[in-house]
Amino acid sequence: MLISDYDKFVQDTDQTTQLRPVVRRDVAIYGLTSEIGSVASAIKKRSLREDGVEASSASSAEIVEELGDVMWYCFALARLANPEKPVNILVHDIAKLRQELAADDARAHAIQRVIGPDKRDEFLRASEGFRRGMRTMTFSEYQEIAFLTARTEKRTLVEVCVAVLYQLSAELFRITLPDIELELNESLDERPLNDVLGEIAWHIAALASVYEIDLNIVAAKNIEKVSYRQNRSHPTALHDCAFAHNEQFPRKFEVAFVTVGKGKAQMYWNGRRLGDQLTDNSYNDDGYRFHDVMHLANIAHLGWSPVVRGLMGRKRKSQPTIDEVEDGARAKIVEEAVIKTIHSEGVRLAQLTPGLKDGPTRLFPSRSDISFRFLKLIQSIVAGLEVDKNRYWEWENTIVEGYDVFYRLRSEGQGTVEVDLDNRILRFLPYVYIPLAGRVVGLGAAVGEERGGEALLEMKKRAILGALGVASPAAGDLNAISLEERASDEVSVKATGHIREAIWNRKVVAFRVTVTELRGSSHCTALALSDD
Repeated sequence: MLISDYDKFVQDTDQTTQLRPVVRRDVAIYGLTSEIGSVASAIKKRSLREDGVEASSASSAEIVEELGDVMWYCFALARLANPEKPVNILVHDIAKLRQELAADDARAHAIQRVIGPDKRDEFLRASEGFRRGMRTMTFSEYQEIAFLTARTEKRTLVEVCVAVLYQLSAELFRITLPDIELELNESLDERPLNDVLGEIAWHIAALASVYEIDLNIVAAKNIEKVSYRQNRSHPTALHDCAFAHNEQFPRKFEVAFVTVGKGKAQMYWNGRRLGDQLTDNSYNDDGYRFHDVMHLANIAHLGWSPVVRGLMGRKRKSQPTIDEVEDGARAKIVEEAVIKTIHSEGVRLAQLTPGLKDGPTRLFPSRSDISFRFLKLIQSIVAGLEVDKNRYWEWENTIVEGYDVFYRLRSEGQGTVEVDLDNRILRFLPYVYIPLAGRVVGLGAAVGEERGGEALLEMKKRAILGALGVASPAAGDLNAISLEERASDEVSVKATGHIREAIWNRKVVAFRVTVTELRGSSHCTALALSDD
């Protein structure tokens, strides 16, 4: 991996370019220091089991990932620190090491005594060539040359690296301190930022060397990781695109969510129930009765939902193995497990956020709430199924947009969710129109002189209230209802208080309202429909 190629990649994938320079700098410092903490955490997991026994055979994948994140922020911060003339921090670090080893002072003599004259001379020879080949040098070459100056080895070197990386983090934060704090806090020296970044890179390379990890691999894996989350131009092909129309998800469809009782929700598709009534199945009102919207988010952004595929009757029976593996019971269990895992993570993060929570809590309000590690956990759960081909950014879209609609459903208590697979869009509409061919459970009528405006709206409300058994509605009853109308006779009704209770008691799902003109008056008829 050419260092110059990686540097260009970091520059191209920096998403803070629209922010003010000082804000970009602070974001990079916080990102870098937090990732150093993640490196320490990954090392702890590798080094120790719960009983404290060395676990050297543990996977290094997490360490590779965290080292790559630190390297990305090092390069990003170096770009910000040197806007006029870019500085290669690895070349800068080698130059500082050459200067240090070539010096004639107590520090240089101490280092030479520890590493020995052979390694010192080998380093000076190799580093000269490294400096001259700036455009063609690789991370592996830097790693090999830099490691010649390591003064300790194995576990001791790991502990040294972790300790020094934390100290270097503190040095970075000195840049953000006001003058009075710099004056009063002198425990750390102030050094050029390039020197600090170079030392961080050295200790990252040293850790990689101890764990026998090629720094080229670290950089390549980091590119792969960042690209998974940022290259959003080519979504994964729909998993059912090669199947007949009746075995595909509809490419555009609507699902209505209706609250049918206290803590009970029901989905409707094409005028019929889609699945069973759901409750929260919880001691608390956490809105989980609306979690089916996450199945719809899976369809919109992943092209995947064995649960909804079964409910819609779109299983791929033409290929029995696909029907059994991808659309069968086990795949459905996996999808429910994924959705519950995501919900639990959202609740956990929300509980860490201070502030008043008078209404429904918005889960995953920011993409930054979704860690790469969590996305990898989700992918590990779906391993072996068709959805494991989907990219991390598609899962990210699923979670963020799905929980945006989930929040709005909880807030409104009802709504229509539009799914557009062609454009990978999930959209929320606050009204509900259900083309229900159901049983009439109420009939109401009202007469008025006016043909439009507020008077006509009030007449429709009176007819709807009549269909609910409220013969002589008071002003409060009228205010308890809000209406949205289509051009046809369909209306979306939202109610509160005892009017909502009346809708629930009669199991009303939809209303039909017609207005006719007779002898100069407007006559309104309302039907209350149930599917029970």
